Amino acid sequence: MKKVYIIICIAFAWLCSSCGNFLTEYSQDQAYVRTYTDLDELLAGSVYMKCYPVSYTYGYSIEQTFYPYVHFMADETQVCLTGSSGVGTGSEYLFGYYTWQQDVEKDHEGSDMWPEDQDWRNLYNYINVANLILSLIDEQEAITEADVQNVQRIKGETHFLRGAYYFILANLYGEPYSPVTASTDLAVPLKLSEFIEDRIYERATVAEVYRQVLADLQAAEGYLKGIPRKSVFRADHAAVCLLLSRVYLYMQDYEECVKWAKTCLEEQSTLVNLNTFTGTDFLTKDSPELIFSMGSNHLPVNLVSSSSYSPAGEFMISKDLYSCYRKEDLRTQFFIKSDGGFVTYEKIHYAYGTTLEVSDNFAFRTAEAYLNLAEAAACLGGSYTTDALEAYNTLRKNRIAGYQEESGLSGKALVDSVRMERRRELCMEGHRWFDLRRYMVNEAYPEEITLTNEYAVWEYNYTSYEYVMTLHRRYTLPPHDEAWTLPIPAEELDANYGMPDNPRYPREYVSL
Repeated sequence: MKKVYIIICIAFAWLCSSCGNFLTEYSQDQAYVRTYTDLDELLAGSVYMKCYPVSYTYGYSIEQTFYPYVHFMADETQVCLTGSSGVGTGSEYLFGYYTWQQDVEKDHEGSDMWPEDQDWRNLYNYINVANLILSLIDEQEAITEADVQNVQRIKGETHFLRGAYYFILANLYGEPYSPVTASTDLAVPLKLSEFIEDRIYERATVAEVYRQVLADLQAAEGYLKGIPRKSVFRADHAAVCLLLSRVYLYMQDYEECVKWAKTCLEEQSTLVNLNTFTGTDFLTKDSPELIFSMGSNHLPVNLVSSSSYSPAGEFMISKDLYSCYRKEDLRTQFFIKSDGGFVTYEKIHYAYGTTLEVSDNFAFRTAEAYLNLAEAAACLGGSYTTDALEAYNTLRKNRIAGYQEESGLSGKALVDSVRMERRRELCMEGHRWFDLRRYMVNEAYPEEITLTNEYAVWEYNYTSYEYVMTLHRRYTLPPHDEAWTLPIPAEELDANYGMPDNPRYPREYVSL
């Protein structure tokens, strides 16, 4: 009976997550876990985000991307309003997210474009397989020291991924973590059982989900400590420490954030010095800064860039982001660049037929550890100010030509400087939207901004033989608007009767 149950669960995981390699090894009536290596293959194929070849715009790769809209909901991108750029259909797919609509899946004409349940479904599928692996791993025979170490590694990686996925879900579909309201604010359902259950799920609170995230990450830290990294595409102890520092930063538990950021940097602290950097791509799998990455990078074919293959590019890096850099900042050469009226994306480039192996929203770098440490220490103040300035200056001297270290910053001025540095350094890596949300509820140094995005539609004029803008609108998102949190997918509300949604309202606009 146990064997039949395993077969059913693995088959279900395969159907949900398109894991072909694991089952092809056995016939269907013999598909059961024989050793921990089977679970390791299942982990690699059905719990880690997959890296797919890049293919044209988002419209051609919907099923292969993970929450790409986080790059477009904040203030890092804008539609192109001049020249031939802006022509195409890519922006239509993300219209509902880019302009914070009530129905995020629809374009400006009300047609369904982007499946709103995709990330919810994918992330919970990964979590379900992680639950299955954790339920079976202790049953596997581990004879040698190498066997024991591999079992520990599998446990650690699985706990890390489950914690990471709940952290993502909580920050997409739950309120930002506020120590005052986290125990009542709603996040997402928690499912920790390997069983396929016929039940109505309820949304856990933000505090409950964060407790589970910490429990998973703390378990992962214990299992992975002292275990050699298998590859940059498999989580290791340093990756766990970095994510712990990020989670504690979001929770405003600054002492714990400092602790785990320092632990991460004790294991991997190297920064690329842009003063001497001669490469073409800053983001590569061989970068000494890269701690961990999973998933694909689709930005070079959806933003104006200097890639050898670059489509029209309905979007470009926002001029607002570019204005944050000073002329001596070398990131204006290797991260983003001003080119003929456009601001181009330069962190990684795309040549036709290639796969970009460093993710656009799930890449862990040492730079973040320095920034997490600097922000948390700055918020603590007092004797921690020295730690904050040291981390802040260490990063900046590797990014700015002729850099002169800062020594007099403290308090709010230092916090603001670190946050600005975070915007410059981590641009287009999936942080900005989440950072803006948490700044709004920060108790010591709250920060609120109103976002503004313009949207345009172009049509070809067969008389003038050129594209003409036929629609141009401006949308705004004020602080604390309900649209700072994504709606629960309608499919989940239908399946779980009584589950409350995140309220959103029709978005007004100004015609330009």
